Amino acid sequence: MEELRPLLLSIAYRMLGSFGDAEDIVQEAYLRLHREEDVESPKAFLTTVTTRLAIDQLRSARRKRELYVGPWLPEPAVDEYVDLADRAALSDSLSTAFLVVLERLSPDQRAVFLLCDVFGYPYDEVAGMIGKTPSACRQLAVRARRRLADERPRFDASRQERDELVRRFVAAAQRGELEELVELLTPDATFTGDGGGKGGFPRPVHGAQNVARMLVGAFVKLRGLELTVEPVHVGGQPAVRVRDVANRTAAVWSFVVAEGQITTIHGVVNPDKLDHLQPSEHQS
Repeated sequence: MEELRPLLLSIAYRMLGSFGDAEDIVQEAYLRLHREEDVESPKAFLTTVTTRLAIDQLRSARRKRELYVGPWLPEPAVDEYVDLADRAALSDSLSTAFLVVLERLSPDQRAVFLLCDVFGYPYDEVAGMIGKTPSACRQLAVRARRRLADERPRFDASRQERDELVRRFVAAAQRGELEELVELLTPDATFTGDGGGKGGFPRPVHGAQNVARMLVGAFVKLRGLELTVEPVHVGGQPAVRVRDVANRTAAVWSFVVAEGQITTIHGVVNPDKLDHLQPSEHQS
């Protein structure tokens, strides 16, 4: 039954945006399975328990986030360090931009949308998982798709084109080329930083000029702190990992590219959200 763990973690992480919480929920699901007798389908049991625990956790987490300092972003699922993509087609649903948009859904809507549209479960199975009728699940899915229609990120460029654009962008930021940065950003580009009160920016930065100036200043600080920047991917989308001389991750910035320009940058610098990316001897 351990072969089911990656699937369960994939569902729980996409629901919660937290690896630690996802692991706790999956562990609890296995404990409940071991306490049960004569479970006809361990997969159905584990998926149901994982989904219901994630829904409950998400409801309580949203209340806690009202007290969170600054913008909240999910823990970055860096492809090179975290393997939660069950197959290449599911990778985009691990991108930071996608998970941020999912925050607009209710916990039930999020569960139904993920299970049906991402993982391909039929409505009758999802209904049993969340304790609703198939008809109610269809309604939840319709509302979820409607809410996401205008905001769901569209990754229209090829991976190579996206990577090259971000490479040029980072190189320009390192050189302090303000005008080049502005050209690579859409006029309404946004940078959102999650520091959890331990760094970063207390509110999003809007507009190409403002984002470019902020990034030039940030890269000046990176040089002074002897931090290095390496290209990575988050949910198949271009990103950079900022690391210190001890190879510890100090930040992960994820990029959204559309029509040849960068529209959105999400930067996670809260150390609590980077623990899963640290060298194993430092993990808590």
